[in-house]
Amino acid sequence: MDDRLSRLESSVLALERTVRALEQRLTVIERQLPAFTSAGMPPEPHGLVPPPESSPDGAPALPGRYDLVAILSFAGRSFIALGGAYLLRALTDSAILPHGPGVALGLAYGIAWFVAADRAGAAGRGLSAWFHGLVASIIAFPLLWEVTVRFKFLGPEATAAAVALVTGLGLAVAVRQSLRAIAWTATISALFTALALVAGTGVVIPFALTLIALGLATLWLGYARHWILLRWPAALAADIAVLALTLRIASRSWGDSPGHVIAVQLLLLTGYVASIAVRTIVRARDVNAFEVVQALAALAVGFGGAVYVAHVSGAGEEALALANLAFAGACYGVAFAFVARRQGRRRNFYFYSTFALILVLVSGTLLLASDRLALAWAALAVATAAAARQSGRATLNVHAAVYVLAAASISGLLGSASYALIGPVTVAWPPFSAAGLAVLGAAAVCWLIPSSPAPDWGEYVRLPRAVIAVVLVWALGGWIVALAAPLLSGVPGAGADAGAVATIRTSVLAAAALALAWTGRHERFSESTWLLYPVLVAGGIKLLLEDLPQSNPSTLFVALALYGIALIAAPRMGRRHAH
Repeated sequence: MDDRLSRLESSVLALERTVRALEQRLTVIERQLPAFTSAGMPPEPHGLVPPPESSPDGAPALPGRYDLVAILSFAGRSFIALGGAYLLRALTDSAILPHGPGVALGLAYGIAWFVAADRAGAAGRGLSAWFHGLVASIIAFPLLWEVTVRFKFLGPEATAAAVALVTGLGLAVAVRQSLRAIAWTATISALFTALALVAGTGVVIPFALTLIALGLATLWLGYARHWILLRWPAALAADIAVLALTLRIASRSWGDSPGHVIAVQLLLLTGYVASIAVRTIVRARDVNAFEVVQALAALAVGFGGAVYVAHVSGAGEEALALANLAFAGACYGVAFAFVARRQGRRRNFYFYSTFALILVLVSGTLLLASDRLALAWAALAVATAAAARQSGRATLNVHAAVYVLAAASISGLLGSASYALIGPVTVAWPPFSAAGLAVLGAAAVCWLIPSSPAPDWGEYVRLPRAVIAVVLVWALGGWIVALAAPLLSGVPGAGADAGAVATIRTSVLAAAALALAWTGRHERFSESTWLLYPVLVAGGIKLLLEDLPQSNPSTLFVALALYGIALIAAPRMGRRHAH
């Protein structure tokens, strides 16, 4: 009885193993059946190991390993296909086929291989589909260059449209069948072809439009399919094409309308910025590295080029600046009214607020003269510092510091202070203008406004106020030296005493160190202590380089005494603050 049970169990186990083997074979047949039924032919050689897996970016990738026999067979088939293209070329060259029908037939022959790639991709034959797409690109794109540059059969506009059409077909096949390799092949071929056509024809605008369209298409492919690397070379080619337009204007060797050139340049900027806005605002996604880099590149190449063309041709430079200023206001509104309050995405907030800051600086430079521009930026500095305190946004403190620096530079405040503090006494110093003194007052107001609390920033929250303090100390010290020097040592440039001027400068530095140490005792101005030791070091270096060689004993006594007092008292006050 036991023997019978044992034999029965063995038979059941053997039957189970047989059923499992049959299931595995049926699975293999089911995988190969779609290729057999859709193409009307047996499945491809058994060179490929397991079915394609998903790539890291989410799109199905080509199988990793293929049988060498299968690869060689695909390569051989591709050579035969290329031979067919050369046969059409020979028939056209020998006038058996007229040029028009010959070119149309050759282009149709190349496009037909994209159709074959689509069918192969639908059948699950990824490698075969890529070889078809490669053949299509090798035939179609060089043909378009040749019939335009060499035979002059097509004009630049028609060729640009044809390049866009062929590239769009290749990308459509790639998206439809999830074949990233075909997208790369079609895109890179189109980029090189368009740039070669620009070099060969000397015409830029039609091919720049094609490259901008391709750049935007690859940008959205990155959003939709996560093919994120494809957009980098496309954006670079579009930037180069638009930059070429600006360089042609600079070399005075253009035949294009300035209005058309400006339209293409602004299309680059608005196309990319609008796409980024849709993703970051409508779809509420964080801005990424490509978007930041390309937005800045499009701003420099697109808007910067448009401003240059408008300036050279006199075609509405102020209108561009006003439109840009309105766009800056919109970016500020998006950053604070929408992103900060509704989305809460920090990277998007930094992106839009920084973009607005750059636009304001560029637009103001184009619209206003230096004194008025300095006053406008000084007012913006005070406004952003106050808004930072009111809203708790430490980013606005950074904007206030940038506006203070820009205003101090454009008004001549920093230049006048530099002459007074380190300039030679043998030349006349530039005077402090009324606009410069107004900027000095605005910097003092910004420094007096308390910093906004920002726990995420840590001690870095005080960096913008430290920058404002540097501007304030430098400009105020220079202004005091400029006032005292004519009274105590004579007018610079007209017989002023160099030793007396050196002593005045040392006295101002010593007073600045004491003032920084005293204000640093208060938590509200704690960043003042960051500047204390740099000022003391600067005073010591100045004594060695200026006072000792140029001062007489009486003025040198005053300088050394005042600097010694600063060395003794200022660190003690700073240490008391630290305790």
